[in-house]
Amino acid sequence: MLVLPGCATAPVATAEAAPGADVRQYATFAFFEPLALERGGYGTAVGERARAVIRREMESRGYRLDPDNPALRINVLAAVAEQPRSRPQVSLGLGLGFGGGSTRGGLGVDLPIGAAERSGMRRLPGGIAIDVVDDHARRVVWTGGVDLERTGRSGEQAALETALLRVMAGLPPRRDVER
Repeated sequence: MLVLPGCATAPVATAEAAPGADVRQYATFAFFEPLALERGGYGTAVGERARAVIRREMESRGYRLDPDNPALRINVLAAVAEQPRSRPQVSLGLGLGFGGGSTRGGLGVDLPIGAAERSGMRRLPGGIAIDVVDDHARRVVWTGGVDLERTGRSGEQAALETALLRVMAGLPPRRDVER
């Protein structure tokens, strides 16, 4: 089987409504403060970018921001996956051979040259999830998530926005809004 390195597909976003819940019936929303992806109880640049993207997407679907009396509260969670263990950079081998009436042995040391193996490192550790919570009932009525693509430091903002847009694509517009 031939594997082409440039043919990787984008991560698939998943979305799911709670049984019996219809997110389209709600009109207003606000955000949890701080969002779950923000550490230490304070706002971050990542959190602000996430709020901006989600607010734009919610408003385009007919939902209205109302921080004082929201029907829905939105939370953004970042899941961090376990880092793969790196392989040792030095290996030691022992060999024993027989032949021609004599026994021979050997000891070898392997020092890899070049970059360390990066198997299992095709994606950033983890993914992003969005929970939409009925503020009165305190239950999740819609949730969605996606793995984050590995981009390098310079592409993190674009990767975050792309991931949020993929997740939000599964959120239906309000009932009385035509798209």
